[in-house]
Amino acid sequence: MAVRKLANSWQFDFTLQGYERQRRSDLISGRKRILFADAYTQYMSATRMKALGRDHWERCWPDIKPVLGHRFIEEVDTSALDLLKTRLPSHLAPSSINHRLSLVRTILRFMWKRGLLASVPYVPMESVPTTEPVWYDEQERDRLLDGMFRLQPRWYLFFYLTTRLGLRTGEVYAVAKSRIRDIPPQLIVDRAVQRGNKERPALLGTRKNNRSLKLSLTQDMVDAIRWHIGQGYSGEEFLFSVDGTFPRHLDSHKRPLRTVQRALGLRELSHHQIGRHSVASQAATSGHSIKAIQAQLGHQSAQSTHLYAHLGDEAQLRLVEALRPVSPPHVNLRSTAPDRRNR
Repeated sequence: MAVRKLANSWQFDFTLQGYERQRRSDLISGRKRILFADAYTQYMSATRMKALGRDHWERCWPDIKPVLGHRFIEEVDTSALDLLKTRLPSHLAPSSINHRLSLVRTILRFMWKRGLLASVPYVPMESVPTTEPVWYDEQERDRLLDGMFRLQPRWYLFFYLTTRLGLRTGEVYAVAKSRIRDIPPQLIVDRAVQRGNKERPALLGTRKNNRSLKLSLTQDMVDAIRWHIGQGYSGEEFLFSVDGTFPRHLDSHKRPLRTVQRALGLRELSHHQIGRHSVASQAATSGHSIKAIQAQLGHQSAQSTHLYAHLGDEAQLRLVEALRPVSPPHVNLRSTAPDRRNR
């Protein structure tokens, strides 16, 4: 009796629980295929990201799990990512879709760095349309601070530090008396309040990237801090928390900001826009170097600073004026065209 031997059939002779139909070399080495959902669990348990970043990934994961969670990590290729984009909720903007894709790429890189994945596939990101940068110039900033001092004096220092130093929301909330130096006047920015959720309150942790900043304070800023403390608006430790607790979503500043903006007819920009974007843009328009702006904002890379530093019309006009010829030919009153009367 003739027996037909299938080509390479010896590679699939073994079937063990949890190993599916794998090659004999994988079985001998004890290697086990990993589901993408298990890879996500391993990544979240191994990473030391801050609570805010962890909350962000946990919000993205429910949209990814039904499509990729049951696949093995080797099966998550570019075509699977294209399928994921079609299965995501239709209301998601391109930037939100990219957040989901970034999580997938991060997990795959995590497994690849640990030798559990041969390579990381190409992740097709969505094209995000560019938007017009919005920020306050010096006149709008001064109007906001004047209105804040008259209408919302308790929050005046909060926005004074925001518009002068370019601090993030959590960094302003975390400003404490113990972080203020008198000689020379400095503010140590090494902590930030991280937004909470339904399961936990807001947390006081380290600043983004775990880097500490020493920001010099001018005399007007020192006087504003003293005035704030003298009015009894601060607590024993923090300038903007009387009892040492913080709002779960860090949104207490939003209502007074909107109140003043609407009362003065100012554009209703967010704290991030009137703070970091405005400080960087005002400095760039005034001619300060990107290196100085980068140090002020505490960015690790100058590429991040370029996203914040927008140039105003005055800077562009100064550039055009500097490139003007000494004697432009068209200033002559007589036309250079041939005289048609002689024809």
